[in-house]
Amino acid sequence: MDEGLLLLRLLIGSVLLAHAAQKSLGWFQGQGLNIMSGIFESLGLRPGRVMVRTASIAESLAGLSLLLGLFLPLGAAAAAGTMAVAGAVSQLKAGSFWNAAGGGEYPFVLAAAASGLAFTGAGAFSADALLAERFPGLAPLLGGTAVGTAAVLLAAVAALVFLTLVRRRTAESPTA
Repeated sequence: MDEGLLLLRLLIGSVLLAHAAQKSLGWFQGQGLNIMSGIFESLGLRPGRVMVRTASIAESLAGLSLLLGLFLPLGAAAAAGTMAVAGAVSQLKAGSFWNAAGGGEYPFVLAAAASGLAFTGAGAFSADALLAERFPGLAPLLGGTAVGTAAVLLAAVAALVFLTLVRRRTAESPTA
């Protein structure tokens, strides 16, 4: 089981770091900050530059948390919230759930996988396991039903705040 958790953490963490680098730095065939700022603006995420940086920071911190297995429930919440926003905005823009039509299918899968990790915890091959060994009182905060539920609720609240902003700004836009 721990090997599976490690594999899942490494995959999702790497994808999140790559997403952040695509947006902010233009790496991995990404658009970079200037172009992504315009794209974010067109999606109702304004000011675009601030929102790109916010998404990139959240994805980077979440990615590092998952890669290291360090304070994983918080990293999972950040990943789930950021990917839920990406999925919802993509779906609203495309009018479709499916990735092939430009919808939010893929980000929603990443959000769900990250949420699942908040319940399971990081596993034995993680910084959290080392912390729990050194400080046993931390163990209940590093995964489980209550922590996973709290992480999912935190992600949902964060996503709803951003989606409310998008909806409000899209309604205010003269091109909406």
